[in-house]
Amino acid sequence: MKKLNYLYYGMAALTVLAYTVLYLLITKGYIACIDPQSQVGVVLQYVVIFDALLTIPLGLFWFKRQCDRIRLIEDEQLRTHEYIRKDYVRIALVSNSMLVGIIAFCLMGFYRSMVWIAAIGAIGWYFTKPTEAKMQQELAPKQDQY
Repeated sequence: MKKLNYLYYGMAALTVLAYTVLYLLITKGYIACIDPQSQVGVVLQYVVIFDALLTIPLGLFWFKRQCDRIRLIEDEQLRTHEYIRKDYVRIALVSNSMLVGIIAFCLMGFYRSMVWIAAIGAIGWYFTKPTEAKMQQELAPKQDQY
């Protein structure tokens, strides 16, 4: 779990670092802002929105399907190893829209709509928090549903 926490908090730190660096570069005049209404700005907005709409649900759904397979592994150590390996992908997929949204927010002159995309990514990121209890819950045998 400790390795997963490095990635989990690393994504948040990377987002804060990207914001800080871009903020300084923009306020010092090293980077020009992209007009949100220009063709490049509109395309960038579409890319960021599409990224969030694709990667957040895909990361969560894909991981759920992987847990169905991991649950069947008999060896406890191998099952834990596979869970951690797949959880790396889930954390990266779900939280990438937080980072991409913040980058777009800064590049488009602190365009407020992009910070909402980053916020949606941050909510998804929050739900990928790795804990022992969560691992046990996600790998628990499925209950029969009637």
